[in-house]
Amino acid sequence: MSEQRTLPSANLTPDDLAGLKVLVVDDHANTVRLICDVLSAAGVGQVFVAPDGQRAREVLHLRDPDIIFTDSTMPVMDGLEFTRSVRRAAVTPDPRVPNPQVPIIMVTGQRSVRDVQIARLAGVNEFVIKPFTPAGLLSRIQLVLKRPRAFIVSAVYVGPDRRRRLELNYSGPMRRMCDPDEVADEAEREITRETISVELVATRRLIETRGGIDRTSLQMIHRVMQHTSFRARQVRDAPLQRGADSALAYIAALAGANCDRSLVEAHFDVLRDLLAAPDMDAAAANALAARLEGLVQTATARRAAAA
Repeated sequence: MSEQRTLPSANLTPDDLAGLKVLVVDDHANTVRLICDVLSAAGVGQVFVAPDGQRAREVLHLRDPDIIFTDSTMPVMDGLEFTRSVRRAAVTPDPRVPNPQVPIIMVTGQRSVRDVQIARLAGVNEFVIKPFTPAGLLSRIQLVLKRPRAFIVSAVYVGPDRRRRLELNYSGPMRRMCDPDEVADEAEREITRETISVELVATRRLIETRGGIDRTSLQMIHRVMQHTSFRARQVRDAPLQRGADSALAYIAALAGANCDRSLVEAHFDVLRDLLAAPDMDAAAANALAARLEGLVQTATARRAAAA
């Protein structure tokens, strides 16, 4: 399995996460809450926040985090300048930066080659491309913990070794531009199914942590179901794809109305059962998927009648 396909559940243990101190640097409250909720749902021990790079340096001094997630664009001091200030401490010691080699993961919507190269030069370890999914976020933690890169201090560059092929369209174990339309190899098929399972579990934990389904988490569920549908098609699992498409149809039918959590949970339950029994009789598998479609049709009809 390549490092880009490594799943966040494959090597990380509860102890790995429970002992972590993570700093989240972002000026957008909704993004901060979402990242914090994903980390909390995964079992990360301590999470600290800062609204900009300048305040983040204060938290660094007080908390000495193990990993940093930072936005790229912020007022006062943006993510790039913050990263540079941390890395400079490897050359000129700074009492406010206890660990100049701390892994820094940039959360950004900028994905051009030039943007990535600039961030790499600043000393960023990994990237999470917005919009992200729970497993996409956690996979970056796994990379910096389980596959750390050598730290370079030279006259022209200070930061993690940059010698790795860029994956600009990749932000976790989800769809990439180079993914095949279908997965024929049995081992690769199993990896794909495990990827789906990990993402569904992570999303379900996020819902629990947030205490329900709000607009932000519904958008997250929609992204996860899009990926699930695509992956199910890759492994030629029609019932699994029908289940994911049923969830997408329900979300599309909401049109801004409140979401029925029990109906979303029913989709998660069926998808879990289908993943747990890949050799399930085709008729039984299709019956499960059809039941979901029936639930969505009923819910949609009731909503239309009440309108």
